[in-house]
Amino acid sequence: MRVWNRVSLLPTVVALFIVLSAGQAQAKGFEDLVSPVSNPTLFEDPRVSTELRPIFAYHEISDQFVSQGGNAKIGAVQLRVALTDRLAFIATKDGYVWLEPDAVLARKNGWANLAFGLKYNFLHAEDWGLLASGGLRYEVASGDKDVFQGRGDGLLNPFLSAAWMHNGLHVLGYTGARVPISGNDTTLWDTSVHADYQLGRFYPLIEVNWVHALDGGRRLPIDQEGFDFFNLGAQKAGGRGVVTQAYGFRCRLVDGAAVWDRVAGIDWGAVYETPLTDREDLFAWRVTTDVVFWIR
Repeated sequence: MRVWNRVSLLPTVVALFIVLSAGQAQAKGFEDLVSPVSNPTLFEDPRVSTELRPIFAYHEISDQFVSQGGNAKIGAVQLRVALTDRLAFIATKDGYVWLEPDAVLARKNGWANLAFGLKYNFLHAEDWGLLASGGLRYEVASGDKDVFQGRGDGLLNPFLSAAWMHNGLHVLGYTGARVPISGNDTTLWDTSVHADYQLGRFYPLIEVNWVHALDGGRRLPIDQEGFDFFNLGAQKAGGRGVVTQAYGFRCRLVDGAAVWDRVAGIDWGAVYETPLTDREDLFAWRVTTDVVFWIR
C-alpha cells in the first residue's frame, strides 16, 4: 500500500513542477548563490526558485551508538516550486532508507517520512547582498517503522534562513525547531551555517551543523538521538547535542539554459561530514551528494 501511495503521488509532483509557469521565480542579484549540501532535509536555501534535487547519502553509524556501528544509506528526491516571486512550495524529505546496524537490530529497509510546507521571502536587499526567508514544514509520520519512520503524530518545523554575499564570498544560515505533535518524539533545535567562495563555476565550501535536543521523547530509554534524519524519541536525550563539520564543493555544470522562457541550470555538490564534538550519537561520518536542476 505504501509503495502504491508513493507511485500515485507522481502525477501530483509533475503537475506541481509544471505550475512554475504561473509563478515568478526570484533570482535577480543572487544568481551566483548555491544551495547547501549537508543537512539536506532541513538546511533550506532562502531563495525562491523551482528545483528538482535527487540526493544520496551514505552514513556510517558511530561505535558509540547502541547499535555498535553499522551504516545507513538514503536515496531521496526534493521538490521546490516557486508559486510567486516571494512564495515557494517545498517538499524536502522523502525517499528510501537502507539501515544496516552491526548489532542489536536486524538489517531493515523502508520508506522515509514525507515533509513539505511553504517558504516566504521577506527580505530581498540587493544593495546589501542580503536575502532572508521564513517557512513552516510538516513532517508526516508516513514512513516505515522498521527504519525509525512512521512513528508518533508527525512534526512541525518553523524555520528561518538567510544569505549574505560579497564579491565571491557567500554565507548562508538556517535555524529552526522540530516540534513533535505528540510527546513520543524528541523536540530538537537545528542550526546550520554554510560558507563558499566562487571560483568560476567551482565553489569550495565548508558547513557546520548543530542538532540539539531540547526535550527527550517518550520512546526509547537511551540518551542518544538520530541527528537530522531520524527521531528516535530518546527519553534521556534532553539537553544534549552534536555538532558536525562538512567539507566539499558545488560545481555549476550548466548555467544560462532556457526552459519555459526562464533561466535554468544544473548544480552538482558533494561533502564529507564528521563530528566536531566528542559526543557523536549515531554520527561517525557521512558522505552526501546531490544534483540540483533549477529554474529561476
